[in-house]
Amino acid sequence: MATRKTITIQPLGFEPAVEHAACELARYLPQLADVRARVMPALGALPNNVAADIVLGVSPYLDGLGLGSLPRPHDMDDALAIIPKRSTLYLTGSNGRSVLFAAYRLLEEFGAVFVRPGPHGDVLPRKKKNLALPGRPIREKASYRHRGVCIEGAPRLDHVLDILDWMAKKKMNAFQLQFRHSGEFWRRGYNDSPEVPPAARTSRLTDDECYELDDRVIERVKQLGLMLHRVGHGWTAFTVDLPGFDWGTYDLKPPKDKRSWLAQVKGKRQVWMGIPVDTELCYSNPAAREALINEVVTYATRHPEVDLLHFWMSDAFNNKCECADCRRMTPTDWYVMLVNEVAGRIQEQGLRTRIVFLGYFDLLWPPERERLRVDSATFMYAPISRCHTHSLTDPKCDEDYDVSRPRLNQVRLPRGNRPNADIARGWLPLKLPDTFLFDYHLGSRAFRDGLGSDIGSVMAQDVKDLASLGLNGLMSCQNIRCFYPFPYLPNAMADMLWNSRQSIAAHRRKIMSAAFGKHVREVESFFARTMRAFRVGPEYQHGTVSPTEAQRKRLTEIAAFAAAAQKRFTALRKAERSNVVRASLGLAALHAQHAALIARAYLAALDGNKKAITRMRADYEARFPKVLREFAGLMDPGVGHWVRHAFNIAERQVDAAAS
Repeated sequence: MATRKTITIQPLGFEPAVEHAACELARYLPQLADVRARVMPALGALPNNVAADIVLGVSPYLDGLGLGSLPRPHDMDDALAIIPKRSTLYLTGSNGRSVLFAAYRLLEEFGAVFVRPGPHGDVLPRKKKNLALPGRPIREKASYRHRGVCIEGAPRLDHVLDILDWMAKKKMNAFQLQFRHSGEFWRRGYNDSPEVPPAARTSRLTDDECYELDDRVIERVKQLGLMLHRVGHGWTAFTVDLPGFDWGTYDLKPPKDKRSWLAQVKGKRQVWMGIPVDTELCYSNPAAREALINEVVTYATRHPEVDLLHFWMSDAFNNKCECADCRRMTPTDWYVMLVNEVAGRIQEQGLRTRIVFLGYFDLLWPPERERLRVDSATFMYAPISRCHTHSLTDPKCDEDYDVSRPRLNQVRLPRGNRPNADIARGWLPLKLPDTFLFDYHLGSRAFRDGLGSDIGSVMAQDVKDLASLGLNGLMSCQNIRCFYPFPYLPNAMADMLWNSRQSIAAHRRKIMSAAFGKHVREVESFFARTMRAFRVGPEYQHGTVSPTEAQRKRLTEIAAFAAAAQKRFTALRKAERSNVVRASLGLAALHAQHAALIARAYLAALDGNKKAITRMRADYEARFPKVLREFAGLMDPGVGHWVRHAFNIAERQVDAAAS
């Protein structure tokens, strides 16, 4: 029996991401060819008589080897190189994570496609007898600096760890844990998600348990070399001794000596709607301003592991202070003043932590007087009210909206994308040192993908257009379990952020073909038909199907072809051997079921048949926990939102007709 070739892998340096890269190659290469792989102990320098087949290390370790152009070292900007020389293949990058990206890029060169997280996410080519290492250099640089995910939805620890591993495979470089701890989301995943057994819901996670979960995530983030983002909202609440861990309503007041620090709105200084996180302060009050600054700076000094610390104001609008002194400047001017002070003091502490500030709600508009005076602050633009049926730069997605700054506490958020993009361009004259888009494609909107919206195509175009808005990347505020109904949307985000020059159509074919194999045309045909069927009226009126007599025929057709598609995808799934394709077909079948249920609920409303709607709802809710367990790491419980929304609309229509 012939002896299998052993590929030796030599890591250089002691960065965790480089060591992980070596281990990942050793894990994957034997799956691609009839070879063994052995990782050598890490070395602090490369010996002259190196005998390894693959050498990995950040670029300074490979200087002087005659490898040509090497990536320039940089903490934030990612570049990789895969360079063959004689009998050795050198994998290098601008930092540790970029070396890990080079390892995954090598696997892609061999034909691997990383469709989604988890055990049924990797599509690998048929195993070969021999493994031919690349004979030509590969040099790549990320199109954008910021390529991250911000925790939302209802995750559990394994879901987050899995998506972090997938993000590294897709060359994404940042992860954000929201609030002081992410218990708002952990508790949804561990205590509230329908697939969790009832017995597990009796005892809610404590704050200490939430911190422990965060620590596990941070450990993996650091192992992968990703940039760690933390916090966001909550600073204003903690400044006045109120809880700032979540969006909860509390029957609490600040201590008497701090009540004057609250924003004065309509003559009153009080907690906004009972929600501390949504409460603003009086920024013309020097004591309030100093306390807020100290709150952020103290946190930064205690958490040097944080690379980018998000310093956001309240999560509400039309709640800014109306006192005479605060009226002297716009809310954004006060905010930029605070950012300058916070970032400056953090620099004085010798920390490398960057401060992230945002354009959001009342703060969408740039300042009029203040200017950013520090280079350690990063601006993020967060157009939460935008349309995700069209790309952000689509001028035809418009409304009658004056983009000039509104009067204090009289903000009406822009819904059309033309005004949202125009407001973003208003920041360009400030020549900010670092920027990114903070957006919501993979929030609840993603569950409507295919139901009149092609959000994956919107995502791809949005990423291509970022530079035109002066934005150097994207932080996706999203459900962690985000691979329903199809894997294209999250892959469009990740892959276009790395290489925005690639063809949208060709990229979609690659991802969908990997996910669905020989069934891809059938699935894409269903997606296109569902898209057309759910859209009603002119393109930019954003109309979708509703329970009206004029749409009865359309609803009947949707119910029929979607039910047939569900049956077809289910049958194909049973006969499919590939676990990756089986999972994809299962999610596609569920999507078809959702489309059929929405149409059937609306038809029942037209018939005045509330009992039928009640039966549909009860049957759906009874089956839902089992479906969530089956696709636990891929599908957030929020996927049921639009089906329940349809049930609610249908029931209200029946009740209104009967009254």
